[in-house]
Amino acid sequence: MHKYLVLFLTTALLLGCSLDESDEPGRYSDSTLVNGINEPTSTFSIDADGASYSNARRFLNDGIMPPPDALRTEELINYFDYDYPQPEGPHPIGLNGEVSRCPWAPAHKLIRIGIKGQTIEEEDIPPSNLVFLIDVSGSMGSVRKLPLLQEAFKLLAQELTAEDRVAIVTYAGQAGVALPSTAGDQTETIINAIEGLTSGGSTAGADGINTAYEIALENYIEEGNNRVILATDGDFNVGPSSTEELVQLIEEKREQGVFLTVLGFGTGNLNDQLMEQIANNGNGTYEYIDNQQQAEKVLVEELGKLYTVA
Repeated sequence: MHKYLVLFLTTALLLGCSLDESDEPGRYSDSTLVNGINEPTSTFSIDADGASYSNARRFLNDGIMPPPDALRTEELINYFDYDYPQPEGPHPIGLNGEVSRCPWAPAHKLIRIGIKGQTIEEEDIPPSNLVFLIDVSGSMGSVRKLPLLQEAFKLLAQELTAEDRVAIVTYAGQAGVALPSTAGDQTETIINAIEGLTSGGSTAGADGINTAYEIALENYIEEGNNRVILATDGDFNVGPSSTEELVQLIEEKREQGVFLTVLGFGTGNLNDQLMEQIANNGNGTYEYIDNQQQAEKVLVEELGKLYTVA
């Protein structure tokens, strides 16, 4: 956990400035005003997803207004670094906050609460057992999808060390292993496997996830960072692919110590809501990669987000 979540509250009212889930699955609606006297508590997620910001940026760069359901307020905030101090004491989470007058309702107070996860020092970073789970179906053929994905994973491959391990599982009509679990310092071998990927066929997403988790468990590192990194446009359309089944599988593997990070690519059939949900259930984050700069931000500059601290 490497980024932050900021929560804005007033002392008398919880203002409806964020998005809440509506009764219609996959849709969001404006939250309503809540009387703080009658409902004096609020809960919120502390996952550090940042996908919504880069996805909205992609829409705007294309001259299109982002659809409301693509805007998750906390992810627009999480995208940025607030330079909070490191947590002190035995706990890996630090709290920061301040109180000010509410600009649009001066009789009320505005409280900012910031949460900071501990940054792992380089010498303390645990070895990683990673499985790149890469969608190579026909829908990934455009320049914003598989080619950008390959450049992104090549950046990550150059950050790995001899103590790390990485495998590559692909899925289209069926799942396949493009690279068995390999020492992280075999950079040329890993990059060659990434460059050799091509797209075509339908999307057996569930089969790919099963294969990826099997390899992750076979190469499990005790006290290490055991993680599947799913990269896709989110189009699961072959096999047992209901959201409930996928979430159940991901939760089972989470309890066995293998977590899930999700990277979204491309336009058109991006299943944004599903990808955000399965990342949350896999103790991981969800990011959207819209260009080379964003790939470097997520997979190099913010590499610490691949490590769970709490």
